[in-house]
Amino acid sequence: MIPDFPQEKEKLMQFWIKYLAAKNKELLGFFGELPIHMNHEGHEWNLNHKDGSKDSQPYNEIQAIFQVDINEVPTLAPEKIREKLDSIAEEMAQQLSRNMFEDVAKATRQAGNEINANGQPLTQELFLQMLEKMDLDFDESENWKPPTIIMHPDLWAAKKDEFKSWETDNGFLAKQSMIIAKKKEEWLDRENNRKLVD
Repeated sequence: MIPDFPQEKEKLMQFWIKYLAAKNKELLGFFGELPIHMNHEGHEWNLNHKDGSKDSQPYNEIQAIFQVDINEVPTLAPEKIREKLDSIAEEMAQQLSRNMFEDVAKATRQAGNEINANGQPLTQELFLQMLEKMDLDFDESENWKPPTIIMHPDLWAAKKDEFKSWETDNGFLAKQSMIIAKKKEEWLDRENNRKLVD
């Protein structure tokens, strides 16, 4: 009779599940920092918009295969398991990121918040147009929480010095401040309405 150790196997499984989740979150970058909500049943999710409209979306399936050949078993040390899980985490992160970008693009188009640069580089004017289209957030002290900008690393490397120069461009900063002040009033209205409803 071959001995079995169910409690030890369960502990190992939980350890590797936690490792996989942490690695996946790390590889997701910005998306890994977003809050998550676990749904344990159902086949779609519903979103209620502030204008009263509703949107239903099916869940996207994210999957990767953990495969072990029988001849690998004798040498399947923790480092090899980690390598296999790293590969799975990367595949899942790519699928999830792709789905998230597609969902954000679709929602942006539907809301009329899309700015099409028609292949032009990101300029101050385009950035200000984007701010105009967005609902901006502020912290408890009413300080602006700048949005996160996601761009390809090659583009950032090529343009970062230009983007840094915006921080000392008084004309650009004045226009940005006017937009932020306007958006702050809108945010205060939203917060006040939310508190009244709560």
